[in-house]
Order: sequence, then structure tokens, then C-alpha cells
Amino acid sequence: MSRAERADRALRYLMSAADPTLRSEPRADAFGHAITALQAISDGEIQIAVDNAAMALTQARDPEALDLARAVAGLTLAHLPDVTPPPRLTDPLTGGDVLDAASAEPRDPRSSVGIASAFLLAEAALACARVELASHLLTHRRPPVELFGSTRHPFLTFMRLTAIRVAAFRGEIVEAERLIEDAITGASTPSARMLAAGTAALVHGNAGARRETLEIIDLLQSGQARPVDLVTRGGFVLIAYGAWALGDRAAASRLMLDAGGGPGLEQLRIIDRVLGLEILASSAATDADATAAAAWLARATPLEHHPIARSTVARIRALVALLSDDASTAAMFAARARENAQAEGRTFEDTEAAILLARARIGVHERGPAARDLAEVAHRARIAGHVSAVNAASRELRGIGRRLPPRTASGWSGLSPREREVAVLIAEGAVNAEIAAALFVSEHTVRMHVSRVLHAFGVSSRLGVAKALAPAAATRAPLTARQSEIVALIVEGLGNQLIADRLGIGVSTVEKHVAAVMRRWGVRSRAGIVHIAGGPPGELAG
Repeated sequence: MSRAERADRALRYLMSAADPTLRSEPRADAFGHAITALQAISDGEIQIAVDNAAMALTQARDPEALDLARAVAGLTLAHLPDVTPPPRLTDPLTGGDVLDAASAEPRDPRSSVGIASAFLLAEAALACARVELASHLLTHRRPPVELFGSTRHPFLTFMRLTAIRVAAFRGEIVEAERLIEDAITGASTPSARMLAAGTAALVHGNAGARRETLEIIDLLQSGQARPVDLVTRGGFVLIAYGAWALGDRAAASRLMLDAGGGPGLEQLRIIDRVLGLEILASSAATDADATAAAAWLARATPLEHHPIARSTVARIRALVALLSDDASTAAMFAARARENAQAEGRTFEDTEAAILLARARIGVHERGPAARDLAEVAHRARIAGHVSAVNAASRELRGIGRRLPPRTASGWSGLSPREREVAVLIAEGAVNAEIAAALFVSEHTVRMHVSRVLHAFGVSSRLGVAKALAPAAATRAPLTARQSEIVALIVEGLGNQLIADRLGIGVSTVEKHVAAVMRRWGVRSRAGIVHIAGGPPGELAG
């Protein structure tokens, strides 16, 4: 059997829920050890994977065998609780990390074996929570349209979903949404469809697509699917992440416990294990159960120095500290979690840590800085389409009586009902004191509303608001030709002196015309004139 045939069979086994008819017989060469290691990872037989990945690394002599050996070694390392990788899983050429070595030797493989190995390397980096490295390994690389001569090979779905999950975990939800439908459509086996459903739940949940995410959760819970191997467990975990993004802690907890095989979640990779324990601790915290939250932290504590887990464990510690009203300690751990997450490009986790840090800062009476941090989190998340993060930041702000600023240039739709009232009064030319009297609020409150209205319309002045809300020309009372000229120049933003210079008349004459326009149109300011005069200047004359 050729290498291509052996790899084809092993990758189909990976995507088959461990169909025994597809399992390859062990072979004593480097490529054969790598294939055996990949099958063992799928089956959860991690010690067998360690032994065979080590043999593959030792014996590999050509780039194709070496890349596959590095990939299976990286996938194996993602399961090991050891803080320091076993020496026999280090790279045979550099003596260092296998994934770093692969990244330093960029290749452009053309064979199906080489292309599959390239995506397995990126998957290994993602499994080790090295999101930036995973992204780098996929630079300029797209999943092919066929693999081993087939356009329906199940591993094609795996490759597409790897690229989508890399984008999602970098916080690039808009890009992930763009790609997900094609990946779902191409899933050709039950395992592929499970992984596709999980990835879709991850993406839709973080995009705020509640209906689509709940449909996936309900479909899973009403069916007979069980997490029996690497891929199906991964599908359960990803659906749990989608439920978590929606705030459905109960569903997320059930799915994690199903996938993990026990309260310690030992059947999962290190990153999924600690994220699962964070979900369980968060669910306990939501129920104000400090004892349960501390118990989940105790499960995670042995991994807190592990490079894959340290950011997540720090967040769990921050969560438990907040539950104990120790905001200072919570802030320390949340800041540490942010630092670790940022170092690996783990945008999702950085966002979670930033929200925890803001919550801790609120607890130590630093509301202003916390509000600014939350606004920045929401701003970045909006750009990336990460709606669940925007919602989470908004919830924290509501807890201290504040709101996120409206999206710049979101206009009328970005305003609250009260802010819309203020916008209309601004456009009519009312000053702050008049708005305050009309709405029975303080001038300080009006100033806050005015700043949000300006932000929503993307303008720097009240004239800009008036212009944005201008009604159709048909509602205007007719003006003389000279008045129409002056109004057109007011709309352009010119002051009285510049209007006088432009038209060759005196400033006092301009003032008289402006006053006449205000009387005719029933407004009290230049902003009111702009509000009514938003149409083409030529339509103003009567």
C-alpha cells in the first residue's frame, strides 16, 4: 500500500467515528508510526500516540514524513498535562518545539499527503491554543477542492473547519460566518457533520445568531449522537462553546460533561478541558454557588502552569475571587489572563479576561476606567462581528448604570427613545436648557445625550444633526431668492461674515435675512434652519 493510500485510509478513519474497517495495520517505518499515532489520537489512546509519534520523529528522513510526524506530535502534546514536553517529542532537526520547527520551514506541498499534513499542523497549533501560529501556518493556504482524487473526501470538511475555527478563535467572526455555510454543505459523513454543526454553533453563537445556535443545540440533544472519538467529542465541545456565547450556561455545562467523560473532563484536550472547567465554574458562579465554583477551580489548578492552560486557569481564579468579593485579587488574575492570552493571539480568551478585569475594577471603585475598557472591548468586537462580546460588555455596563456608545454613523437606529427626542429638539434648534425643560431632565443629562447623538450620526456639531434629520423640501415655507442663497450657505457651514463676503453684502443684511428665515420657518437657531433645509439648495426659492 502506498503512502497516499495509507494516509487516505487513516484520514477517513479519523472522520468515521472510529470505523474499525478503516483502521490501518501498524507499519515500522516513520510514516507508518505517524499513521498509528494519528489513529491512536482519534481513539483517545494517548500513550500509544506518544510512543508512535516519538518513533516517527526519530525515523523521519524526508519532508513529507517529517511534516506528518510533527503534526501528530503536536496533536499528541495537546493532550499531555506535562508542563514541559517530553524530550522525545521535540523536533529531530532543531531540538525544540515541533510546531515552531514546522513554521520555520514553509513548504508548498502539492501532494494530497503534504496538503493534509499542512492542515494537521495548523490543527495541532490550534489544539495547543497557539492561535497566531495556527493562522501563520495557514497563510496563503486554502483547502483544496479535492483530496486523494475525491471531491467528497471527508477530510476536506475537516480542513475547511480548521480554517474557520482559526478565524473564529482570532475573533474574526465575520470572516468565519462567510465560510461556514460551504463547509456545512460539504460534510459527507456523520462525524464530519457533527464537527461542522459544532463549528457552526461556535460561529453563530458568537455572532449573536440565537435562533441558528439553539436549533443546533436542540437537534443534538434530541438525537442519538454520542461523543465517541476525537472528532465527535470536538463537535460536542464546540456546540458547548456556542451555548456559552449565548449565555446558556446550563446547556454548555451538560455538553461539556458529556464530551469530557467525567467531572475532570479528562477525555478532552488540555485547552478544551480547562475551558470546560471555566464554563462549569461560571455556571456555578451564576447560581452564586461559591463552593461548586471552588471545586471546579480545584480540578483546573494542577494545570495552571501549563502553557496551554495558564490563561484560562487565571480567569477561573479571577471568577472565584469575584464570587468571594475579593475584587483586588480578581483584578490581578484577570490582568494575568489577558497578558497570557494576548501572547498567543487568543482573542476570544482575551475578551473574556478583559470583561472579568472590568468587573473587578468596578469592584474596587474604578468605574470610569472599567467603563472605558468595556467600551473598547465592544468597539473591537463590533468590527469583528463578535456580537456575544458586545452583549457581554453591555451587560456589565448596565450593572453600573451606563451604556455603550452607539455605533459611529449608526444614525437614528443607534439611539434610544430618549436620545431620539433629544435629536429632534437639537434639529429644531433648541439649546440644552430648553431641551432639559422640555424633557424634565437636568442639563448634565442633556449633555450626555447630546454627545451620544453626535456620536451616532458621526458628526461634530449640532448643525450636523440638523442636517441628518432634515425633512423633504416640500415641507418648507417658500423663501425669496436672496434668502435661499443665504440658507444654502448656512447649510454649507458658513458663518455670517463669510456669507456676507461671498454674496457681497453687509453682515447686518445677512443677519436680517437669517432672522426672517427663522420667523418664516418657525425655528430658533441656525441648526433649525439646517434641519429644514436639507434638500438641494435650488429647491429653496418660492
